[in-house]
Amino acid sequence: MWKNGKAQRIIWPIRWQQAKAALMKQYGTKILYGILIIGFIISIIHAFNDSGGSAFGNIIETLIIISLLIFIVSIAYLLFSFKYYSNKVSFWILFLASCPLSINYIRYSAAELYLELIDTTTPKEYVYNLKVDSSKYQADKIRLQNQVDSLIKIKIIQKPSELARRYFNGQFFNDSIERDWAIDLPTGLDYMETVIDTLFYAENGNDVIAGLLINKVYNDYMNYPNGGVEFIGRGFIYDKTEIKPFKLLRNSVSGHETYETCSDKLRYFYLKKIGSYKNRLNMNDIRFLYGEK
Repeated sequence: MWKNGKAQRIIWPIRWQQAKAALMKQYGTKILYGILIIGFIISIIHAFNDSGGSAFGNIIETLIIISLLIFIVSIAYLLFSFKYYSNKVSFWILFLASCPLSINYIRYSAAELYLELIDTTTPKEYVYNLKVDSSKYQADKIRLQNQVDSLIKIKIIQKPSELARRYFNGQFFNDSIERDWAIDLPTGLDYMETVIDTLFYAENGNDVIAGLLINKVYNDYMNYPNGGVEFIGRGFIYDKTEIKPFKLLRNSVSGHETYETCSDKLRYFYLKKIGSYKNRLNMNDIRFLYGEK
C-alpha cells in the first residue's frame, strides 16, 4: 500500500503536467488569436462610440494591452514548451508582431517608474536651492493668485499703436489699437479659482521669476455630457515689468478632478519629466531660471 501510495504521489503530478502541456499545445495558438480578435472588436467599438482624439487614444491603449497579453502569454508558452512552439509559424507571427509595442511599453513604464522614485532629473550641481522666508513666499503666492484672477477678468489688454489692419479673436480691426489677451489662458472655460502651486525666485531672493499655477475651472466636457470641475496645471515665466507679466509655458496637465493629483502631475512633469528629454531643462534647474553661466 505504501509503495502504491508513493507511486501515485509521483505519477499524478506527472500526469497533471502532461495534461497541461497537451492542453497548451491544443489551444495555445488559438488563445493568442482569441486575444487578438477580442482586441480588434474592442478597437472597433471605440472607433464607433468614442469621439475625436478620445477614440484614437483608446484604440492605441487597447492595442498596447493586447500586444502585452500576447507577448506575456507567448513567453509563457515558450518557457513551458519551447520545442513544440518553436516550429509553429502562426505562433511566431503573433509573438513577433507583439514585440515592438510590448517592448517599447515595458521600457517606457520602467523609465516612468524610475522618475516616480527620484526627486528630480536635474543634476545636483544645477538644482535650485534658494531659501526664501516662508511669510514672503506665502504673500507672493497670494499676490500672484490675485493678479492672475484680475487678468482673467480683464480678458483683453489694449495699447496704442500705428494705424493698421489687425486680426484678433475672430475679428478684423482697422484702427490704431493693438489688442492682446491679458493672460494666455483658454477662453472657453469658467474659471473658479487660481492657486499658485510653486514659486521660483531670482538670485536676489526678492523677485519671482517662474512658477507653477493651477486653475480650478468648470468644463462642459469634463465627465461628458454632464460637465464638471477640472484642475489644469501650467508652468509660467514671470516678469513684473511686462504688460503681460505671465508667460505661460507650452506644456500643461489637465483632466484632473482634484488639486492634489494635478499638483503631483504638474511637479512630476516640470521637475522630472522635462529634464529627461534631450536638450531640455527642468524648471528647478538654475540654467533654466538664470541662464547658462
